[in-house]
Amino acid sequence: MVSKELARAREYEKTEGDKISDADRPVYHLSPRIGWLNDPNGFSFYNGRYHLFYQYHPYDSFWGPMHWGHAASDDLITWDYLPAALAPDTEYDGSGCFSGSAVTLPDGRQLLMYTSCEADGEDPLGRWKQSQSVAVSCEAEDGSIEYVKYEGNPVITGDDLPEGGDPYEFRDPYIWETPDGYRAIIANAVTTGGKATQLSLYRSPDGFSWEFDKVLFEDSRRIGVMWECPNLFPLDGRWVLIASPMNMEAEEADGSIRFPKGNNVCCMTGTYDEADECFTPDAPDSEGHVYHPVDCGLDFYAPQIRNFDDGRCIMTGWMQDPSMANLHQEGISIFGQMTIPRELSIRNGHLYQQPVRELEAYRKDRTALRGVTIGPEPESLPGIAGRSIDMDLAVSMKEGSRFSVRFAYGRDLYTEITWNPELSVITVDRSHSGQQRGITSRRTVKVRGRDGRRGRLGMRLLIDRWSAEAFINDGEQAISLTYYTDPSAEGITFSCDGRATLDVTAYRIET
Repeated sequence: MVSKELARAREYEKTEGDKISDADRPVYHLSPRIGWLNDPNGFSFYNGRYHLFYQYHPYDSFWGPMHWGHAASDDLITWDYLPAALAPDTEYDGSGCFSGSAVTLPDGRQLLMYTSCEADGEDPLGRWKQSQSVAVSCEAEDGSIEYVKYEGNPVITGDDLPEGGDPYEFRDPYIWETPDGYRAIIANAVTTGGKATQLSLYRSPDGFSWEFDKVLFEDSRRIGVMWECPNLFPLDGRWVLIASPMNMEAEEADGSIRFPKGNNVCCMTGTYDEADECFTPDAPDSEGHVYHPVDCGLDFYAPQIRNFDDGRCIMTGWMQDPSMANLHQEGISIFGQMTIPRELSIRNGHLYQQPVRELEAYRKDRTALRGVTIGPEPESLPGIAGRSIDMDLAVSMKEGSRFSVRFAYGRDLYTEITWNPELSVITVDRSHSGQQRGITSRRTVKVRGRDGRRGRLGMRLLIDRWSAEAFINDGEQAISLTYYTDPSAEGITFSCDGRATLDVTAYRIET
């Protein structure tokens, strides 16, 4: 039976969400049906389609009581909105249905595991008590999918935390199947002993009855105070742990930023002994680093990763810095979008990312230019413009120290990516894009690899109305950012303070 809270959300998203025109949405990035979107949840392949749920406040474009929105796709590019899957409608989750993940049970049903939040009035800081609950798919009379909350919820509570665990900071289960059932890692803070961050491992024979197994990972405030939205998965012969630490201290080196102060996403490669259930990070790299940024841009958080049956490991994330998410203007109908789903691989010990190959099917109007000489004055190139673009750049710097591409360019408004081969850095700058004050406008990051120092750079740039994603040197680094320049600003220009040679291939994306 659908609760009155869920029925209300569904009616609202149908009557109000369906009024939003395609012109008010990104072209090829998933946005909420109506209202607010943040973390991706339940990323999965079920009943022949990709499914992506998301943190959702349908009634406002600002953060509010968390529901689960729901979309499905045949190709990871175009998404059909399905009715909201979960609403905060029970005692144990009445303050919000927070992030989680999904698996398919042996009987063919889909199980969603999520963090349920309850206001118990006992915490002096006013936080919600957090537990873990599940919901299971069933077929409604009209053939649609419903998700029924388990009568035994919550299935993991604060009583199941390791010693010193904080039941008010205990969330974001990531579940996967094992030969003897299921495992889930869950982020929790610790209130004693000075150890602030844990990822705890839980086991279940059936997805419904759970018990604490062990602390899989522990960090003594070296990397933030809470590792939200953890993911643990095999990739190219290694195991990878990706999580989103909150309130990190800044890490800077050589005039660039590895991690800014605030909320970030970290990646560690290593080994996972499935018999002993132990994750061991790889040894530090040549610069002494064990963990690395997943995305070096201004807007990326809380990604979710899944291995799919076609052999691909795919990640999508919330294209937003959470600390700046509520700084947008009042009165807009939707806020938030996901990154393009990205295919992951490990090469030379590093995580590589590329847009899913399905995007290529939506390319139109190919423009290819070779050997274009670029000088100091910003220059437009024939056929290279627009706000829904997939563009490959190969830059060879002949002289000078700065190459720039500006996009979403019109009058005094533009967003800019600059490459300095002498310093081997890239800077993203949206200070001229019409953002509100208080939003971080610039970031400078070190370019990995040798080609940058030799005066060569490869970049694939995805532009989609109010966002950009840059993939540097075949995806060795990724840079994501949003901006709110009027869509009529469609210019793209190139410049170099000396002389550069540019090869560019660009496509318009149409869905």
